[in-house]
Amino acid sequence: MKKALIIDLDNTLYDYTSADRVAFKSLVETGARELNVSEDTFNEAYLKARDIVQERHKRRASSHNRMLYTQMTAEILGKSPLPAALTLYEAYWKAFFGSMQIFDGVVEALTELKKRGVKLAVCTDMLARVQFQKIRVLNICEYFDAIVTSEEARAEKPSAVPVQILLDKLEMRTREVAFIGDGYERDVLAAKYSGLTPIWFKGDREKAKDTLVVDSWRDAKMFELF
Repeated sequence: MKKALIIDLDNTLYDYTSADRVAFKSLVETGARELNVSEDTFNEAYLKARDIVQERHKRRASSHNRMLYTQMTAEILGKSPLPAALTLYEAYWKAFFGSMQIFDGVVEALTELKKRGVKLAVCTDMLARVQFQKIRVLNICEYFDAIVTSEEARAEKPSAVPVQILLDKLEMRTREVAFIGDGYERDVLAAKYSGLTPIWFKGDREKAKDTLVVDSWRDAKMFELF
């Protein structure tokens, strides 16, 4: 029986895709207004800026930093990033946090696992402050014993570094721990590389082969591990 569960955050505990869609719409509308360009022009510049930042900061938490995206967007458009970049950054995250929706069954599952004495931890790429705030907005801070972000680990999944840091924090051995996440490369492979038992959340059963796939947080198969 497993004694701990490491959990990915985005698109595993809540619907990141939907929240990002709402936030991006707010960002484009605000950006067009603040920088006095059309929404299409802003969108094109933003996507270009994002690609440049992600390439420059590849495999680092800073590759996800939307402050860098908005700063470069303004610069690409020949505008001063002060204070526009901060205004755009705040518009994105205000809309994002305001539209976050936790997945059905998460609270009940975390509650049941804690009753069974299972230690819970979050392993997530991204900047620490943003990820901490997401967990607070979801109102699930009380369930977790530990967290590591790629900013803290200075490495992104599927690197074994974030997982090893968490194992040290939890004082657990690999065979005692399962890892659940929605991504195959970042989560399933991260678990396998580290010797943990992977659980693929809403995964592809044909691709999964020897990996447990669960369709929701109410899936009884997951609880059989603990």
